[in-house]
Amino acid sequence: MSPLSQAEDRRSEVLTRRKALQLLEADSTNPFIRSEEQRHPWSVDPIQTLHCPLLHGPLLRVWDSKSGRQPEGDNRMLSRSPDQRLDTEQARKTSLVIHLDHKVRESTPYISFTKSPSAIEEIVAWRSTKRGAQTLTVIDPNVRLNNGLPIVDVVAEMQHYGIQDPYNKGNRYYIDHYVCLWEVTKEEIVDHYEWEELAKRAKWYEEIIMPDFRRFSRRNVLAPTRTSASNMSTMIESLPSKSLSYTGSYMQS
Repeated sequence: MSPLSQAEDRRSEVLTRRKALQLLEADSTNPFIRSEEQRHPWSVDPIQTLHCPLLHGPLLRVWDSKSGRQPEGDNRMLSRSPDQRLDTEQARKTSLVIHLDHKVRESTPYISFTKSPSAIEEIVAWRSTKRGAQTLTVIDPNVRLNNGLPIVDVVAEMQHYGIQDPYNKGNRYYIDHYVCLWEVTKEEIVDHYEWEELAKRAKWYEEIIMPDFRRFSRRNVLAPTRTSASNMSTMIESLPSKSLSYTGSYMQS
């Protein structure tokens, strides 16, 4: 099989908890050397997600025709590097530095979201005159975490890895900023909204987004997730040996 065909096959594979763990965990033959994932986990701890409250609101992303991470035909959103390994400190720090500086146009395994409606309004105000029509995508982080797919708190990781704000604004642009690793699956997506229609209501977030999010969340409470329904035994077997302390990869309400 050609490299191009192999790449296409990988793109057709939906991200799973197993694949996420493979991309996070280093292949080490020395049991006495702790991997970066063991030192600073980005993987989702299934026991913690069962017992800790998850974010009670949606994650938001605005995009346009020039954005590099748009929904695919099957309603997935792929990062520009959907198979990039994040199993070393250097890989994580370097890729985050690139992703957070919008002047650098290199591929990364991250898809940015915010939980702040005002941040979305600021982005749209800046982009709309330069880049045309904007679309808002809303996802349910609870579905993502329950499926074992990582979400990373950007400010927490900037502090952990000593990453400087490229704009010298005291991390202002990264407050309430989260990144989904590699891919957003269709199960997580609440809906897509044309900003021109949303903006007709001053309280677009309270009157449109939150009611839709609550309905979506209620439906998913009744429906088993991929992890809980069919992969529980695999999930338990592959549990990393780490504590249940907060690492920055879980979002708190």
